[in-house]
Amino acid sequence: MVLFIATVLLVIGAMAGLMPALMTAMMFEDPKVLESPVAVTLVLSVVTFPIVCIVAVLLSWLVFLLPVFANLPYRYLLACGVTALPLINLTTAAATLGWIFYFNDGLSW
Repeated sequence: MVLFIATVLLVIGAMAGLMPALMTAMMFEDPKVLESPVAVTLVLSVVTFPIVCIVAVLLSWLVFLLPVFANLPYRYLLACGVTALPLINLTTAAATLGWIFYFNDGLSW
């Protein structure tokens, strides 16, 4: 049941993250942004979020359904754990936004 709910949430998250991912190109209007590793990290985190959501859904269902993993004792737990992959993107984006607002006064360069 958790895998179904996580699948629905990740698909919704991928669709919701598509527009911000498309709009990240606007961050590079100022050439100084390319010199900031924090801004580039934020862009990479936002751009890869929808991709990671879809990959997490596919991998979790592959782990759960493939007969190769049938002998694993915690197969369902592993499949549910794979769905947590987009949390890496979310924590990276939150950390870089915090860095930008705290150390750069809200400016990305």
